Amino acid sequence: MSKNKNILWYILAAAIVAADFAVKRHILAAYSVGERFGGIPAVCDFVYVKNTGAAFSMLSNNTIVLSAVSIVFCIAAAVYWIVKKPQHPMLRLAVTLLFAGALGNAIDRVAYKFVVDFISIKWFEFPVFNVADMAIVGGAIAAVLYVIFFDKENKNGKAKD
Repeated sequence: MSKNKNILWYILAAAIVAADFAVKRHILAAYSVGERFGGIPAVCDFVYVKNTGAAFSMLSNNTIVLSAVSIVFCIAAAVYWIVKKPQHPMLRLAVTLLFAGALGNAIDRVAYKFVVDFISIKWFEFPVFNVADMAIVGGAIAAVLYVIFFDKENKNGKAKD
């Protein structure tokens, strides 16, 4: 795999982490916890929430454990990329999005001991989330699609990508 093929995936990961970082820093500087500050009509509101847990606030107040899990996951994703050298675009997208999302939330956990969440869906009850969370969900969806549609075993019984 050429380095030129990788650069776009690296740029995508960096752009997601940078966007997540910039939005969260703005929220920290400009708003108080619980404050609403706009949104997208009929879709979502923006409200600053401190999340000390993982998805759906599971494991609340376990920041050290969640920080460690996030960092280990980022390292594992990077090692996977280097060692396995995934070729299929759907698998590359999955790894890139999962890595970027995990890194975005890991930065918050290490720096602030909580994750900044701010997107609140209007049309159904759902936990408040952020840009990094969207990347993680997108990466998980890409991984599932890869497994369902593209991860076929070759003649030797080894999965190919």
